Amino acid sequence: MGSTQARGLGLHGQAWQVLGWAGVGAIASLLVLTLARQQWAMTVSLAVFLAASWGIVGLLSRLPSFLRFLLVLVALLNGAGGTFDWFETHAWFDELVHTYGGFAGLAAIGYLHARDSEAKQDWLVAWCVGMGLALGIGWEVLEGLMGDLEFVDTLTDIIADTVGAALGGAFARHALRAGQAGPRPFLRA
Repeated sequence: MGSTQARGLGLHGQAWQVLGWAGVGAIASLLVLTLARQQWAMTVSLAVFLAASWGIVGLLSRLPSFLRFLLVLVALLNGAGGTFDWFETHAWFDELVHTYGGFAGLAAIGYLHARDSEAKQDWLVAWCVGMGLALGIGWEVLEGLMGDLEFVDTLTDIIADTVGAALGGAFARHALRAGQAGPRPFLRA
């Protein structure tokens, strides 16, 4: 890997690692805010997001730093949305987070799933769509168990999860195939 690739905004660039840690810091700030506001349920959620994000950025070295950053951003969007009631006050925010969460989550999972097999890369988008659909349905079942289930919202959430998963699978396949051709930045600094 070239030094510009490591320092810059390539898939493995250090800038994404720094931004990932900044996201972890932002989640920690939201946690402190919810503690001060005595929003206990949101504080617990943010503690989970913080632990997961810390682990993703600090421990998940098999995943390129850009994909780790995308995962931290999912946690940050969910945390900010819950803290500031954006899910309730902005109807589009829920669909944005579902689509983006499907994208980031399945880009990362798909990358790990297919990184050692070109045969898996050929079917990666379809595999990610199936996984995104399964995870989306699972999430909606959990929401239903908590008593928060409406047909239209559930259907649009599952569609958004699946669209995001398809895009994430396509991105992961592109990242894997570009990496086989040798390291090169996909964003120029």
